[in-house]
Amino acid sequence: MLGSIQERVPFSISNLKLTRKQYYSRLHNLRVCGLIQKKNRTYHLTSFGKVIFDWHLIIRDTIAKEYWKLRAIDMLDSSGIPDSERSEMVDTLLENEKLKHLLNG
Repeated sequence: MLGSIQERVPFSISNLKLTRKQYYSRLHNLRVCGLIQKKNRTYHLTSFGKVIFDWHLIIRDTIAKEYWKLRAIDMLDSSGIPDSERSEMVDTLLENEKLKHLLNG
């Protein structure tokens, strides 16, 4: 729903494959959280909504690129290798510097 609002694509209940109750409930929750607002009979992302939507895209892309590498790192953790070797493997496997920092502490 946020993606449709962000791209200003007209959307309807049937396009989203939601019941009427689900549609209005989700729309209400987005408004209460401050992610969207209504202007001139259309919904627009608030500044906060734009930030959240952008972070959502970054997280989605990172997961798509790094998911299996993160699973491999979890397997290393359970294998009992020394922290120094684990740290080298994390640096080798991952491209995202923020993830490397997060996992190497």
